[in-house]
Amino acid sequence: MSIQTRRTKVGRIPNFLIIGAMKGGTTALYRYLQPHPEIFMPAVKAPEFFVAEANWTRGLEWYRRQFAGADEHVVAVGEASNAYTKYPQFQGVPERIASHIPDVRMIYVVRDPIDRIRSHYQTRAWQGDERAPIGTAVFDDPRYLNYSRYWLQLEQYLSWFPPEQILVITSEGLRNARKDSLRRVFEFLGVDAGFVPDNADREIYRSGDHSSSSLVPLKARKALKRHLPAAKRAKELENHVFRTLDRLRGRGTAPPRPPVVMPESVRTRLAAMLEGDVRQLRAFLGSDLDGWGIA
Repeated sequence: MSIQTRRTKVGRIPNFLIIGAMKGGTTALYRYLQPHPEIFMPAVKAPEFFVAEANWTRGLEWYRRQFAGADEHVVAVGEASNAYTKYPQFQGVPERIASHIPDVRMIYVVRDPIDRIRSHYQTRAWQGDERAPIGTAVFDDPRYLNYSRYWLQLEQYLSWFPPEQILVITSEGLRNARKDSLRRVFEFLGVDAGFVPDNADREIYRSGDHSSSSLVPLKARKALKRHLPAAKRAKELENHVFRTLDRLRGRGTAPPRPPVVMPESVRTRLAAMLEGDVRQLRAFLGSDLDGWGIA
């Protein structure tokens, strides 16, 4: 069944999802796909509909409305919610997806899992949400490791979907061989694979590796988040609100901050803990993955 046929079957419900990984390059891929004339992605990148703790209770009609802008020329309708690969923090996501769009195609962007952890920690530290040193935090909070256990995340989906509905690409490939990576994605989605986005020659920042520009105090940011509806906690809207508050306060952009450096002893320990997961991912993907020197 073609992706065009699936579009007709499910109406405005997406026929593809970018499911992660957090800090793996989902924002970059989202922006590279947007210019394609046969692809529609909503202005809010991450509706997070299939997460019970986010927007599931808003209902299917709410979800459909997020894609109302897709016209008759659109072949592939999609969104990018990295919360879909945050098991076990969020559970039941693949089941919910399968219950509504069983034929959906999914793209999983993975990154060197240790570098992903460093980036994850760095963002939380810059935002004031993480105060422990990196050598303590990444072992005390299981989310750091679990979100980098890509095979663990994929296993949840393979219980509900056949492998051919899932495409795994690497953020390293998206950065260093972008046009080839995008061609793979376009072919997977059944759209014109020869299309070259007008931003294909520009590297969109690696998620979590850019300096935070918000100067709103942490207490104020957390209070604001509590009062925003779940859908509006999407990064794009949140950042827009924070930038507006900065302007109202008469403040400029925060100066760049130095990147967090991960000690070699921490990196070695993480590699040992991730080795089994990377080995299983390599067995699944074959020659498409080099194992990042971990396995």
